[in-house]
Amino acid sequence: MKLFSLIVSGVALVAATSAFASSEMRSFAPDNDLWQEDNLESIPNVTEELFNKVIDAALTVYNPIAKENHESLKVNRRWTDSTVNANCRRSGGAVEINMYGGLARRDEVTPDAFALVLCHELGHAYGGAPYIQVSSKMAAEGQADYYGSSACLDAVYKVLPPNPSMIHTTDYTQQKCSERASANSDDYNTCLRQLSAGQGLGNLLSALMKQDAPNYETPDPLVVKKTELSYPSTVQCRLDTYHNGILNMARPACWYKN
Repeated sequence: MKLFSLIVSGVALVAATSAFASSEMRSFAPDNDLWQEDNLESIPNVTEELFNKVIDAALTVYNPIAKENHESLKVNRRWTDSTVNANCRRSGGAVEINMYGGLARRDEVTPDAFALVLCHELGHAYGGAPYIQVSSKMAAEGQADYYGSSACLDAVYKVLPPNPSMIHTTDYTQQKCSERASANSDDYNTCLRQLSAGQGLGNLLSALMKQDAPNYETPDPLVVKKTELSYPSTVQCRLDTYHNGILNMARPACWYKN
């Protein structure tokens, strides 16, 4: 079954790449070989049912936004594809996103973290400047992370029920969320949920990029001389971006220059 999964992944990835060939494609992460670790027979945190529920929730929020923007929005549900990534393009009045089962089946990924990846892709389309591609208004990687965590995730969570058993908290996240809202309030619990999702993706990216796992308490000290439009140089910088977006703070200086 695993070999079959890898063959299916390769065929589907070629098809996906062909479908995106007519315009610039933006992905959640650089190309990687984590697809080799996928197993369709596993019992992941994100089942196929939850995979579809997260996508449905995002479409509930963003289909009206796409309509207001006079374009269509499509999310391709590539559950059997082992690719550990997600990608988006805008072309000819249409936004098209690929979401992959290989990403959803990773141990680091919960339904909330999967939603944050989808929000990153929606951030490319609707996150605003700075742009990687001004002609198609495709937001830079850091901006997609920032918009995804600061605006999209909160909106999607409103229509996506939480799973408390998959929300991991620390003294630090509890403290930060208590500064934002009263303990045990809906806003407080949503904050914990969001920070947990961000940490999960930080852990995934550390495996993907072969870097140390990032930590909310050790922000990247880098101060860029100009805004980085591609991926920030460290996984820590991406976690810092989730952190600042969730907590309504400024974009971090490790990729953004005022």
